[in-house]
Amino acid sequence: MAVTHLYIHVPFCQTRCHYCDFFSTGGSGARAQAYLAALLHELHESCALLGRLETVYVGGGTPTFAGSDFLTGLLEAVAPLVADGVEVTVEANPASLDGLLAQALASAGVTRISLGAQSFDPRLRERIGRKGSVDGIAAAASAVRDSGIDGLGLDMLFALPGQTAEMLSRDLERALELAPDHISCYELTVARDSVLAKLEGEALELAQARAGEFYGLVSGKLEAAGYRWYETSNYARPGSECRHNLACWSGDDYLGIGAGAWSTVGSRRWRNIADLEGYIASPGAGRVSEPLDRRQKLAEALMLGLRKADGVELDRVKEVVDAGQLADLTLNGFVAEDGARIFLTRAGRFVANEVCARLLR
Repeated sequence: MAVTHLYIHVPFCQTRCHYCDFFSTGGSGARAQAYLAALLHELHESCALLGRLETVYVGGGTPTFAGSDFLTGLLEAVAPLVADGVEVTVEANPASLDGLLAQALASAGVTRISLGAQSFDPRLRERIGRKGSVDGIAAAASAVRDSGIDGLGLDMLFALPGQTAEMLSRDLERALELAPDHISCYELTVARDSVLAKLEGEALELAQARAGEFYGLVSGKLEAAGYRWYETSNYARPGSECRHNLACWSGDDYLGIGAGAWSTVGSRRWRNIADLEGYIASPGAGRVSEPLDRRQKLAEALMLGLRKADGVELDRVKEVVDAGQLADLTLNGFVAEDGARIFLTRAGRFVANEVCARLLR
């Protein structure tokens, strides 16, 4: 079956946040144009895998740091491949998104901007190495609205070093003042060898000990404001869910192009080389590939499907579900059934990892 979901990785960043574990690098000008040429080469070479694209997601890194010429050139190349009603998302840092760039993205067919706010608290932003002013977040959100782009999303983090419940509550209130269509709010996860782990180890442990409390605060406050908690870390106004991410959580195939990008197509998963110069020199070289057997595919379908509020079809995953555990978890109020689907209850969503581990046989 043809792939209808495309992810494009743009690794350029002005600076690297202390917590970041994604492949990113500095670069602009000639390096960005050389990278664009490599992306377009890989896209051309991959066309045989693609059907009419239903979603396109440009992530990073900081795609907007690459600039207007880069992004419009990229999106113009993708445009002939898309279906009617395509969702096109671009991730943005408020510091690199102004009115002119927002207008250019709107003209290039972008339908959603995912704006990396992370926190509105200057002290917390400094501790996690997040550059840019707090005022710049509101200015970037206004630029998106003024451009005519329909979807405005905010990306937020919680369980930050030094964060209190009061700080988190204020962050959420500031986010809601901007009236976004979509809010992603992720628990901060930090690699052991990251800059943040080295700088804030003890404070991170204290914050992570309160992650469950903070998670409840996030979901309660955003639901009360009219957002649907449609996935573990994502909340949306009705009709504003991210279709690209929903496709991934539903187990649909997706193609990733760019340095460090992952793809899952059929019974194979692969990752492109996570090296800018190596990718530019030969976009298809150095890929790491792994086969996916039936059990692995079904286990992933269960775990990813249960991230969604509407869960997963039981018949699809029954082969890897422990029937006894399912009955026990249902009896104890962590899992529920609705016709042919199973899903996590509210109580189950707060212990989702444990529930999934018990369900898998």
